[in-house]
Amino acid sequence: MSDAFLTPAPGAKAAKTCGILAIVFALTCVGIPVAIVLGIVALIQHGKAKRLAKAQPEAYLPVPATGLVTGIIGLVLPVLMLPVVGITSAIAIPAFLAQRERAREVAVKANLEKARAQAEAALQAMQAKAPGQVPSQDAILQALATDPALLALRNPVTPTAPAFQRGQTGPSGTVMIYADQQQEGGVTIWSLQFRAVVRRGGHDQTLEGELITHTQEQVQGRTEDGWDVVQAPAEPPQS
Repeated sequence: MSDAFLTPAPGAKAAKTCGILAIVFALTCVGIPVAIVLGIVALIQHGKAKRLAKAQPEAYLPVPATGLVTGIIGLVLPVLMLPVVGITSAIAIPAFLAQRERAREVAVKANLEKARAQAEAALQAMQAKAPGQVPSQDAILQALATDPALLALRNPVTPTAPAFQRGQTGPSGTVMIYADQQQEGGVTIWSLQFRAVVRRGGHDQTLEGELITHTQEQVQGRTEDGWDVVQAPAEPPQS
């Protein structure tokens, strides 16, 4: 019988298609499991088509080796690609995580600088409104708590936590704002402290900022000619 009257054996076309797809998925690395399954299906379909063509040569065309070859390649390629996937993952994953940590740190630092800038603006507004009066730290903190520019920002590290919060400790990525008072060299310094904790290289890192609201010298008395006497800084002990 002429080949013009014969048809491809069932499964021959499916074997070829599955084999080609197996090669394509294997080359994409991420589709390795799919490539293995398609390679097995290609070999099964090729075997089925070959048996039918051999049993009924008067009805079916001889089965080409395309399905067999592509199926084998589709099974072998994943094995060859596994080391490549492992090496790529070992390089790409840590680099991706480090890049994500840096991006989050930059975003938190920007939030901290924004909070400090808004606090400085509130301080200047209070000084302009009441010249000569000592600004209230609590009033500045309350102004920040209702500042629309700060409320619109988001925590880049912990999305469910606020970007800003009053206090000294809080969730990772949250900019903590609190009042502080220190004495140094006979001068009392009132300030607002800004602090946020982020992850860098698997360890917690603290970002900090400061805004001095006002200072005051500790006057101990006056000299005969009217000069204030300020407490002198403590001298370091002699070794």
